[in-house]
Amino acid sequence: MIAKILLIVLAIVGVVVMGYLVSLHYSEEEGSFCNLGEGLSCDIVNKSIYSTIFGIPMSVLGLFYFLGVLGVVIFRYNTSTLKILAFLSIVFLGPSLYLTGIELFVLKNICVFCETSKVFILGIIVVSLVALKPEKIAAKNVITALVLAVLLGGATFVVHKSAVPSGKYDTFAQCLTEKRLYMYGSISCSFCAKQRAMFGDSFQYVNEIECDPRNPNHEAQRCIEKNVERTPTWIFEDSEGGILYRFEPGVVSFEELSEISGCPLIED
Repeated sequence: MIAKILLIVLAIVGVVVMGYLVSLHYSEEEGSFCNLGEGLSCDIVNKSIYSTIFGIPMSVLGLFYFLGVLGVVIFRYNTSTLKILAFLSIVFLGPSLYLTGIELFVLKNICVFCETSKVFILGIIVVSLVALKPEKIAAKNVITALVLAVLLGGATFVVHKSAVPSGKYDTFAQCLTEKRLYMYGSISCSFCAKQRAMFGDSFQYVNEIECDPRNPNHEAQRCIEKNVERTPTWIFEDSEGGILYRFEPGVVSFEELSEISGCPLIED
């Protein structure tokens, strides 16, 4: 009975956390209460190109997982169910841990709530295994679950790799810089991260102005002079820094950037 209660509690808390992350993913607003400072941003992680797979937010999949756990534990709590629950939870950890790697090495930002949800999944696995005693999951089933976890993590990597362009827009990005079309942004801005992801590796050729005075190499005074209130804000400037055209703040399509700058949208 204690194990059942623990599983229900873990599932309910997981549903709440995932529900919040789903709302955050679809929010058009910048900022959330789990943005705890530099390198700790739920916004950047949940609004990045890596937060979805085949257009489905990972947080939505997580929400369904915890709802499934809750329903199964309440209505079908038995030995067979616990074995299946432990098996599927191990499998689900594969893509979840892959995303932890993305946070650490690609986005360089940690989503505290995302990582907390993985602790809940581990908790569900542990409680399920303890509740099974004296029975155990067969070793071959554990190995199968681990193999599937690795395969799912690898499949998620392949999907994301194909979604992130590599060197595809080098010429276009270089042209934008040559024409003096600047992106006023910030490394701690989630919508800026989404704009960068659209360029992929080619963003290295875009001239981005850091507006947040809390971040390294900032040009906050320049942003103030240009009346930049939200990031990203793209501004087309003349040779003396005068404003020729200002885009509305937010992620801008390549077609709009091409039209205003005169840079042809060429894929290399």
